[in-house]
Amino acid sequence: MKKWTVAFLLWCSCAPLTSPAGGPDEWQKSEPPPPPSALEQYLEMRQRYGSGPRPDFVAVVPFVDESGFREGVWNVEYELANMLSAELVAVRNWKVVPFDAVAELAMEQGFASHEQALAIGRKLGADFVIMGLLQDYDMRRLSVGDPLVGGYKSYSAVAQMRVEIAQVDDGSAIGQAETLRNLTDRDVGLDLLGKPREQDLQFASLKEVEFGSEEFRQTLLGQATVEAIGELVHKVVAAFEPEGLVFKGDAPEVIAVYSEDIYANIGSAHGIRPRLRFFVYPGNERIKAEGLDPEESVALVEVAEIISTRLASLRVIRTTGEIKAGDRLELAEGE
Repeated sequence: MKKWTVAFLLWCSCAPLTSPAGGPDEWQKSEPPPPPSALEQYLEMRQRYGSGPRPDFVAVVPFVDESGFREGVWNVEYELANMLSAELVAVRNWKVVPFDAVAELAMEQGFASHEQALAIGRKLGADFVIMGLLQDYDMRRLSVGDPLVGGYKSYSAVAQMRVEIAQVDDGSAIGQAETLRNLTDRDVGLDLLGKPREQDLQFASLKEVEFGSEEFRQTLLGQATVEAIGELVHKVVAAFEPEGLVFKGDAPEVIAVYSEDIYANIGSAHGIRPRLRFFVYPGNERIKAEGLDPEESVALVEVAEIISTRLASLRVIRTTGEIKAGDRLELAEGE
């Protein structure tokens, strides 16, 4: 009897944790929920910022490839955008949308057109999108003579691309950046009886190299790619910097304050754009009347809307004092 009891208990312990479908006491062993995707994680993080003061959000969409690069080597449309996105993270006070999140939307709805890129930007809550065009990309070999007798080979690598930066809310262009890197293997060696040199191996085995890896960066094409992306980063940052501001003798200042509505005497004629930031310093009358330090700012504001050629509304980012008409504005570089 004990043997049957033990056998019965062992059978119960091995039975599946389910009951027949539709039964009154139906229960099933639940599967753990799948981890959130990169897009879901990003959108959750993005919601925490709300509509209050925040940094610019920038999304790099996959490149459009017109280079005719060899199939089966790398997915250059996504890989180049991912590299550019990663390099942009640390160079400015902005939030670069994780490329994995961008890629999810790009694969779902496409990215090749201007409208599709802007749609991706809107779904991500980005302020700007960067769209790339890969114009030429390859590693090429030039052979002279018969390598089995004593000829030589020369290699070149080219990386040519262009990006456009657009503002998501209205699709307007912020700027463009272009780069062309064409590197040549200057150390031309003699091939004796066809013995392959290092560049021969690189040329033949590119598809076995992981894009962006240290091994990739040691190849001639990898070096051209890194240099090209580096130049693009420099030019993209320059496009966001307000180097073209021209005030033509107009001293930027606050001209009116109505509760939270603040207006300044700057506008499209001065080359400003939304989200440019300015420190606010007390005006001359306040300095004398209130005994304020002229070198101590009372607030940091950003351009909310360009109303006309010489009028813009401002949004407060942070404040240490009251903002009044006549206060001076000074561009907050790097903010």
